[in-house]
Amino acid sequence: MTGQSATHLGIDWGTSNRRAYVLDERGALKRQHEDDAGILNVKEGFEASLRTLLDALEIERADVIMSGMVGSRNGWKEAPYLSVEHPLSRLSEALMPVETSIPGTRVRVVPGYRYIDPHGLPDVMRGEEVQVLGALELSASGGWFLLPGTHSKWVHVNDGRITEFMTFMTGELYAIMSQHGTLSKVIASQDAVQEAFAAGLRAARQGGFTHTAFCCRAMVVTDMMPASHAASYLSGLLIGTELFEIVKKAGDAMSGPVQVIGSPALSSRYLSALELLGIPARAWQPDGVYLGALGALFNIRK
Repeated sequence: MTGQSATHLGIDWGTSNRRAYVLDERGALKRQHEDDAGILNVKEGFEASLRTLLDALEIERADVIMSGMVGSRNGWKEAPYLSVEHPLSRLSEALMPVETSIPGTRVRVVPGYRYIDPHGLPDVMRGEEVQVLGALELSASGGWFLLPGTHSKWVHVNDGRITEFMTFMTGELYAIMSQHGTLSKVIASQDAVQEAFAAGLRAARQGGFTHTAFCCRAMVVTDMMPASHAASYLSGLLIGTELFEIVKKAGDAMSGPVQVIGSPALSSRYLSALELLGIPARAWQPDGVYLGALGALFNIRK
């Protein structure tokens, strides 16, 4: 297959959803597609699912780079994690090939990263490394990157290398606590209340999350806080617990702007929390940084 005859196709293939980006020979976006064919929803097999996508995009010959959970143990083919010693700038050299019977199609997977902290505890990422690479390609400075989500990632980058990263189950915990169990019984509304969010953020500074979380319920049942404020208070408490942990860990390294990569809906509360804490931040749109990363992964230089 030659680069001139094959269409560049990048796929962000996650757990629930799949996003595809068709590029021209200069790396510009020609077409974008999104569906719910995440790895948990693939019924006919991954190769057949890719064939269906290529047909939908009217692509006959493709050079495909996939990232995200498609390369996990539960995905198409498990891609071994890279050590953080491997520079992001050389991520294109570590793409793992996937054999298929699709004519004229080359398929590769971005491997993701593994990090072992000083206490011997492991952390992993799949997909976020592509977004960090893309932001760097688009002139983001080094320092801390924040990728909000069900499991939010904090990634520290120095001179093009990931030096460490931490994952927080903040979004998952919020979903569980606000929909099930004791706190869910006192949550009257999911509407955002900024003053309640700020109060939860301040309470997080005290530490002891399991105690302060119960206090959220206690404030409602003692009429110290309206039930309509409980969801925002819990959100501030959870995000604040995450942020204060990072601030404690980062120390002076937090002085530079935090590079926040996420949709407005995912990023807004984190950006609000960072502002309330006086921490500068810069927001990046996920599609834009993904395209920047694809240019680097396909070695398309404009």
